[in-house]
Amino acid sequence: MKNTTEINAVRLHALERDLKALLQSEERFAWQTAKKRPGSDMSLDRALQLFDRLREKEANVSQGISWTNPSVVGLNEPDPISAIVQRARRVVLEAIEKGWNGPPYNPFTLAEILGIKLIPTDSVIDAQTKSDSTGRFVTEFNPQRPTARMRYSIAHEIGHTLFPDCSAATRNRATHQEMKNDDWQLEFLCNIAAAEILIPFGTLDEELSIRPSTGLVLDLRRKYLVSSEAIINRLIRLMMYFCTAFFVCRDANTLKFFIEYRIASSTLRERSNIRPGFVLPDSSKISQCTAIGATENEDARWASGRPWFVEYLGISPYTGETNPRIMGLAFPPLAESSSSTEPLKFVRGDASEPFGADKKLLLQLVNDQASVWGGGFAKQARKKWPRAQAEFRQWAFGRGNLKLGNFHLAQVRDDLALASLVCQHGFGKATQGPRVRYASLFSALCRIAEIALEWNASVHMPRIGTGEAGGSWNIIEGMIREALISKGVDVTVYDLRAPGKDVSRQPAFEFPVHVIDEVI
Repeated sequence: MKNTTEINAVRLHALERDLKALLQSEERFAWQTAKKRPGSDMSLDRALQLFDRLREKEANVSQGISWTNPSVVGLNEPDPISAIVQRARRVVLEAIEKGWNGPPYNPFTLAEILGIKLIPTDSVIDAQTKSDSTGRFVTEFNPQRPTARMRYSIAHEIGHTLFPDCSAATRNRATHQEMKNDDWQLEFLCNIAAAEILIPFGTLDEELSIRPSTGLVLDLRRKYLVSSEAIINRLIRLMMYFCTAFFVCRDANTLKFFIEYRIASSTLRERSNIRPGFVLPDSSKISQCTAIGATENEDARWASGRPWFVEYLGISPYTGETNPRIMGLAFPPLAESSSSTEPLKFVRGDASEPFGADKKLLLQLVNDQASVWGGGFAKQARKKWPRAQAEFRQWAFGRGNLKLGNFHLAQVRDDLALASLVCQHGFGKATQGPRVRYASLFSALCRIAEIALEWNASVHMPRIGTGEAGGSWNIIEGMIREALISKGVDVTVYDLRAPGKDVSRQPAFEFPVHVIDEVI
């Protein structure tokens, strides 16, 4: 595919491109106001240092948040949002490997799997978490709250346990009146973790082919027993429609509506005013969403130089507040010829003969205990590419190489590299849960995405993880969409025959029917 020199050349080219884009971004860095622009003759080392600094600044600006909360700073991560998302996903995927299933996914069961002791009490508003004398987390929750609210509170409290200093003090789902200084930052991240817990990978599938709307959000909220905000956080990141979602609060002093944060679909490239901190004009129809469940729409010229179609939905206020928050869905005006094609394709054929003349990465799943590929697609790959098998075997003998989450690349044709992902524990028929390790697979897919983008390659695979590994394709497809599709990598999945049905899902028997009408 590419030798080391070619790869380095690509990296230098990418560095030059990205530096140019970052240095010329007047909106975010305003180099034009500086007395002196960076010199054109800077060294590579200096360029790399500058690039890293600008990328970190770009990440901070894109979120619109200066992280100061001690618990958040204690994560020691440049992007706390991504860090918490990854931690929540690892907890979820490891629990699924142990048998946790849904939808709806029961956060009470997850707490038990994690060893968190649950105590019902009406002495707390929603829920709080502390540690006992043995270091075990104990979560107290108010059983008088609506069921859907209890579910969200428990998921939120599990989010608190993802922070390294959780045992240092009592943590609770605080009201805005109770929050001090930068407490909201910690609560915000725990809400993000709650969304990851209540709507894990693969929960949304058929819904991704439907244009997002406030009506769809309300339907999904009832179906999955989660908040509108949780639905949007998962839905928009995965779907291919040109769309951005945003959440709005009303300032108690000025009575102005301002954007808290936004989420854009991976296909959206058009710039707009929809960003954290933007104050909506008084003429916006958002002011008519004065109640939970109220809807409105408008052609919003405030969003850009051209009118964007925006739908609004009133959602629950923060605990202790009276004014509802408002969710917005915004769609840019598109030319008649504009379309967003589905970058995840399913075709009938042999994955060892992937389609297309472009550069390609072919993925296969291998286990962590054998250096010889012996079953399923891997057996076919061994026979077809014996040199790749020999290279893998030599690599596997290296100390620590054959461990979960690692992968090996072997070039089998000028346009094709075989990636062997070590994401299956052991071999043979699984007796207790699937052999595929979801967290390791997701980590490997994220690294594959980086390589695919660097090489400008598409990704091809059979239905990895669903054979002897015993995994759920619903979950694995969700990972593919998150790790690859959302980053702009095209993926083709091959079936030699019509795919069978996925593993049966747990019926929604845990909660009475009336809770579907609760708005949280």
